[in-house]
Parts: sequence; C-alpha cells; structure tokens
Amino acid sequence: MTITRDQIADTLARTYDGQPLEDMRDEHAALHVEAADAVLVALAADVEVSSYRIALLPAGHPMRSFAAITVRLCDSGRWQIDRLGFLLDADGRWEQGTRRSSEWRAAREFDLDAALRMARAAAPAIRVGESTVGTLIGDKES
Repeated sequence: MTITRDQIADTLARTYDGQPLEDMRDEHAALHVEAADAVLVALAADVEVSSYRIALLPAGHPMRSFAAITVRLCDSGRWQIDRLGFLLDADGRWEQGTRRSSEWRAAREFDLDAALRMARAAAPAIRVGESTVGTLIGDKES
C-alpha cells in the first residue's frame, strides 16, 4: 500500500485540527501539505546507523550517561569505541583521543562485531566513583 501526500496531510489535519483537509482554508491546509512533504522525504531517506550505546546502569540512574560507552561509525566505515573522549584500543586500554594522528585513530577502529564485543566486555569495568559498573549492577565477574 502506498500512502499519498494528500492522505498524510488529511490525517495531520484531522489529528491536529479535528477536520478534514478539504474543509480548511487554503493557507492553513498548506501547512499540513508542507508537513506531509517532510514526512515523505523522511520516509524516502536512507537510514544509516552511526552509533550504538552500551549503558549497563538502569534508566534513571544518575551515573548512566557518565558510565555509557559509545560505539561510533568512522568515515572509514569502521567503528571506534568511545567513552568521554577516550578511545579503547585492542588491548583494552582507554586513551584520550584528542590531538592524535589519523594513524593513531585508525589503529583504534574495528569491524562492528569486534567493536560491540569489546565495548560490552569493557562496560562492567568502568569506574563510577569508588566502584565499578559491574559492582553496581551486581555482576559477580567484576
């Protein structure tokens, strides 16, 4: 089933203004048609996942964002593992990524499966105050 611009605009008009598009003044209907155009553009756009977030602390925990790890897509098509500007290397060490050479950065790029595996493995050891994420979530291996 293909949905049309007019169908989307009419749905928006009925939802937001409580009346069909055809019953609206032209200038007001034009706003819904413009919004329908934006919806169609968004639906047709290519979607590319550019990051994954590993956050073991539960939603609402005050340190959740601080302890999260981001696996981020690089221009090379490979993935880096980042936490607060520090990048994880293949040996599991975090090093600050600012003012580093492109070669240094490239050495910290991985295929997606490896990057996600490494990020998941590193997440429990993230320090949160005097403890680790693993200790806070009750991970017996941390």
